[in-house]
Amino acid sequence: MLKKLKRRFARVLIFVPLLILISCSDKENPGPIEEISGPGVFQTPSGSATIEGELFLPTGPGPFPSMVIVPGSGNEGREVFLPLVDIIVEQGYAIYIYDKRGIGGSTGSYPTETPETVEVFLEARADDIVGILELLESHVDIENNRIGVLGSSQGAWVNSLVFRKSSALDYIIMASGGVAPTGIERLYCSLTDDPNITIDSATAELYNYTGPLGFDPRPIINTMTLPVLWIYGNEDRSHPVRYDIEMLNNTLQKPNFTLLVYLNTDHELLDVNTRMFPDKFFDNIGDWLMDNN
Repeated sequence: MLKKLKRRFARVLIFVPLLILISCSDKENPGPIEEISGPGVFQTPSGSATIEGELFLPTGPGPFPSMVIVPGSGNEGREVFLPLVDIIVEQGYAIYIYDKRGIGGSTGSYPTETPETVEVFLEARADDIVGILELLESHVDIENNRIGVLGSSQGAWVNSLVFRKSSALDYIIMASGGVAPTGIERLYCSLTDDPNITIDSATAELYNYTGPLGFDPRPIINTMTLPVLWIYGNEDRSHPVRYDIEMLNNTLQKPNFTLLVYLNTDHELLDVNTRMFPDKFFDNIGDWLMDNN
């Protein structure tokens, strides 16, 4: 069954709350705050938007450590991550998946994403996660000192901004991105669009880049002291993985960072031949969580 779930998830991966309902009918004599507990669908406010998501809990008594899935780009709803739910819950973690603004049960819309406005766009995405984290901190079935995020691709940049905005995070998982500035990634993608350009030659060109960086997460990453797991596939033609790895092994090297690099694996962290996750992929994540959270 687990293998089947992993295969289903492989087809859709590339890696609410709240209404904390307060009875305020009588402002001078407010009623009790309603206890937030159990699994289910929640809604959280984020500026003028409302973000809808769903919390899944392991069986047995809580409270539980938790993980919020931060999607990459695209307009898919939270249902694409349902195959991941059982895998994470099986590790003893609660998992929270949500609809981005304007998708599924969530209202609102993001600022237009352009090279000039990318940081505003990513900030808006991060604000949505901050509201979710506030819900989890107040949830009686969640351990509020074991809350983390797993962000894939664009979601890894969002993770950095969430770290800057919120003190709720206790660990971060970055998949297929997170280090290179958005301007560097844009150049890399323009090069690797040509199938005759190798990943090594495209990566070499990045060190000569003098254009606008766009959003640069590296200053934020330098301040991270909590455990961070970085996961990459070395055949990624969408994000400059080898550039990220060089930065993490040298400029950004930190004892609280763990780096996992899978050979023959692409941006979706799937084997380029078999289209499956590498052996022990989820076991490796589970082992890291056990050791660092």
